Amino acid sequence: MRLKSLLSTLAIASLLPFGAFAANTSSAPLATDLAASTGCVPGQAETSNNYNATKWYRDSVERNAQYHQTFAIGLEKVSAKVKQESLKKHSWGVIMDIDETVLDNSQYEKGNVLSCSSYTPQSNYAFMEQKASIATPGAKNFTCSIQKIGGKVILVTNRDGHFDDKIQSATVDNLKSAGICYDNVVFANGSKDSDKTPRFNAVIAGDYNQIIAIEKMKPVKVLAYFGDNIQDFPNIKQSDAIKQDPNSSFYNKFGQEFFSLPNPTYGSWERNSFN
Repeated sequence: MRLKSLLSTLAIASLLPFGAFAANTSSAPLATDLAASTGCVPGQAETSNNYNATKWYRDSVERNAQYHQTFAIGLEKVSAKVKQESLKKHSWGVIMDIDETVLDNSQYEKGNVLSCSSYTPQSNYAFMEQKASIATPGAKNFTCSIQKIGGKVILVTNRDGHFDDKIQSATVDNLKSAGICYDNVVFANGSKDSDKTPRFNAVIAGDYNQIIAIEKMKPVKVLAYFGDNIQDFPNIKQSDAIKQDPNSSFYNKFGQEFFSLPNPTYGSWERNSFN
């Protein structure tokens, strides 16, 4: 999930939302302006403010290990719940984010780093419609394993289902080409539809009247949620979560029902104060 602030300068970051689903892009600075204000040199990746984060995400073994670790623990916990509750096949499932959860879009970030460019919805959606994203480490095995043991995989994304007439089919095609097993894809209903909780509830209730989805499914008992943003989990906002004690009961569901994946390149966390 993407809900991003520009990292190029503190001034820009405080004024301009920077995210894959932000609505206002008219004030986005040109690459030349960013280069001038930040010292970024096109073609010299290490001069970009987002270089280290993008390099870690693309080139670290630790990233790979954390994805495999999270999916392995998630599969173990979900399998145990199914057995413990004697759940019938296809009555239950998991909800997962798409971007940086099951699909790796870091090639887009790399392009911005190399060109000293910043995010715009137009460039980001154009990248998505190339259908070039690969599966994140372990995502193919995890999603297909959930289906094999009788569960549904519902992907709830903040990709705007109304952005243009290509984004829905491009998303589905990319998921298929990446080998992701899924049963439904639920999109955001417009650029301002960033709260996923109503869509989670719709999946649970089997009520698809007010949401954009590729399938209308029967009610599903959701056993687990997976995402790279704290707002990929029910009833959680970054602004509230950041106020919680790191050792409080707020985090009790993580590793049990909520499974968080790493993403240092963008996220709702960028709006938090630097401490």
